[in-house]
Amino acid sequence: MDIPSVGRWIMLALAAIQLVYAVRALMPALRARPGERLDAWLAFADPLAGVPVLLALAAGEIGLALCGMVVLGPIMACRLVRSLLARRREPTPA
Repeated sequence: MDIPSVGRWIMLALAAIQLVYAVRALMPALRARPGERLDAWLAFADPLAGVPVLLALAAGEIGLALCGMVVLGPIMACRLVRSLLARRREPTPA
């Protein structure tokens, strides 16, 4: 796959930004109470798992990007399901 060099630099910058978001989400995940742990750890794992995917795409390695998506996909699906269930559980205004 041929990616222009500007695209590669943009992907590398996005990977660095995601790494910063992952580091910022680590402390709340470590301090989370038992009922809030899964959401906090998913908020940490989502950007952390996205870093290798972006790096693989920047390198033009589709196989490695797909391997990273195998890890990233269930994390994103779990976050989506939990957000949809949280919306459903909210009480409706009378």
